[in-house]
Amino acid sequence: MGRRKSSAASGLAALCILCVVSLALFTVYVKEGDCAQEGNCGPLHTVQLGAAEVLRPVRSVVATLVSPIKETGESVKSAFDNSEEERLKQKVQKTEALAAEASRLERENAQLRELLKGQRTTYDYGPLARVIAPVGDQFTQRIVINVGTEDGVEPNRPVVIGENTLVGRTTEVSKHTAQVMLVTDQMFAAGVKIIPPAQFDPASGELSPAVTSESSSYGQGLLETNLEGYLGVDLVSQSARAEKGDYVVTSGRAGNKELLFPPGLYVGTIESVSSQDIAQFKTIVVDPAVNPQDLDEVRVIVDWAGRDG
Repeated sequence: MGRRKSSAASGLAALCILCVVSLALFTVYVKEGDCAQEGNCGPLHTVQLGAAEVLRPVRSVVATLVSPIKETGESVKSAFDNSEEERLKQKVQKTEALAAEASRLERENAQLRELLKGQRTTYDYGPLARVIAPVGDQFTQRIVINVGTEDGVEPNRPVVIGENTLVGRTTEVSKHTAQVMLVTDQMFAAGVKIIPPAQFDPASGELSPAVTSESSSYGQGLLETNLEGYLGVDLVSQSARAEKGDYVVTSGRAGNKELLFPPGLYVGTIESVSSQDIAQFKTIVVDPAVNPQDLDEVRVIVDWAGRDG
């Protein structure tokens, strides 16, 4: 018991002595010169500088050893940051892909509604057909669609879009595909009538009597593309009405021999009309209602009221 008291007293005395010595050294250190000027450096400051010089190599070694660990930690942190950035980037890409798909489906639905809106009860339509390939060269304008005889499609049937806008007719037909000759092909021909806008509305499903009347004074002729690539109407009498902006629609017959197309299918509008005194017919250029390069989906009219055969 006595030893414990003696040890405690000795420790307390040593602590007091250390405190007094530390206080004395601190007082001397503060009063010494700070080595800012040569020859003005006190002994304690000199000892401090010497210790710093001795320990400098040790600090350098420690810094060298710690540096790879620090760099590794920064790399790991960067890896986690990059991983998060990549995850966010993938999420954004997925969201953009979903938005693009939704937009595509909306466009397809709109196209389908447009195709169905123009259907007429006097026509029998084949199923909705998708354009799967172009055919031909600079002198031909043809496409291939993914319907055929298995879908009720036969050669020489009108192909339409929208409110019964004529884009061509079928030619070669297999079980599941059909080739379509477009109205801009140089081999295409159709009997047409020229109707003023007041007498025909392409957006309506009704046909004006002006379209079907045999005694009409409106111009009639043959729709075809010339060697220069211009779509026009030939064989229109100089005395017949035909003006810029008039509609061009199918008349239903070619030479009054065969009902190749139902009457009233919209082809386009007249872009220009010219005539010469010595010419028997007018020269008419037609702006087609459809750009062949824009075709995605079409429908074939497989039958209609009044078709011969």
